[in-house]
Amino acid sequence: MASLTSASLLLSCCLVSPLLAAPDPAEDRPKSGGTLSLYVENDSVAGTDHNYTSGLKIGWSSPDLGKFSDTAVARPILPALEALPAINSPVYQKNLVLALGQNIYTPDDTQATQPILNDRPYAGWLYMGVGIVWKTAKVRNSVIFDIGVVGPWSLAKETQRLAHDVLQQDHPLGWDNQLHNELGVVGTYERTWRWPGHERRSGLDWELLPHAGFALGNVATYANLGAELRFGLNLPDDFGSSAINTSAVTSTPVDGAMAAGRPRADLGIHLFGRVDGRAVGHDIFIDGNTFGDSPSVGHNIFVADLSTGVAITYKDTSLAYAFVYRTREFPGQESAQIFGTISLNVTY
Repeated sequence: MASLTSASLLLSCCLVSPLLAAPDPAEDRPKSGGTLSLYVENDSVAGTDHNYTSGLKIGWSSPDLGKFSDTAVARPILPALEALPAINSPVYQKNLVLALGQNIYTPDDTQATQPILNDRPYAGWLYMGVGIVWKTAKVRNSVIFDIGVVGPWSLAKETQRLAHDVLQQDHPLGWDNQLHNELGVVGTYERTWRWPGHERRSGLDWELLPHAGFALGNVATYANLGAELRFGLNLPDDFGSSAINTSAVTSTPVDGAMAAGRPRADLGIHLFGRVDGRAVGHDIFIDGNTFGDSPSVGHNIFVADLSTGVAITYKDTSLAYAFVYRTREFPGQESAQIFGTISLNVTY
């Protein structure tokens, strides 16, 4: 009888001890305090200085929120969100995102002082963005509203001249012909999926992230569709990379109990390739100002971005670099464009 009791105790210990020794790492993962992001884009990697020539964006996303009113930042500016049942469903993690950015556009010939009739006009876009994200481990939804200024108030001329002074380069001479001042507004929705599901993100693995969305506003109107494929070691628990555009959001990693198990090693690296196709209805930087006369050339209806790059992660910090190939955006454009993008995301 004693031997039977001892055997029973031994069997119970064998069954219970693995559960005590190896808890679910996703359950134990603490929630983050938010994510800070920096995106820098420039066409100097291709030895050019035209078309979309420079972009800079600084962003922040909140930690996972039970309700959007849980953050003091959102409480005064997004009160209506509490009345939206789908977004506020408890199945979703929720984030508030904020951003500040500037884009600069120039024609091919930057030494001409007169308007160039068959080329894109000089233009700048200085903006701030506010948006919301609601997500699970498998899908992310984002709604972003950008508001800013196009024209001299965007300070694109001054920013480019300062950069050229630092690099000891000639100044573009046609900024007097840029688009005139205009208030710009654009709202964007995008949905991204992740497949297959990963209960633990460790070792070599791959992931496909399709996305679809649309934008509406006097700055840009389009519908987009695309996907990202990534492969590497210890994939990050986020929703991939993107170039600076109206639908780009600060990185919003899956948090807390929804997060996949973490790898034993703190270091990860992966390669990625991304395609984004857009059916364009309006592009103010090519079509010109909404009101009044301004330089313009008219846009191509279909535009695509093809990008490939590498990302390195260490704990909750990610650094990525990619080459982006953008197809011709207007009929008179001499060639497609290549530019580089660097992104740094720090979750704290």
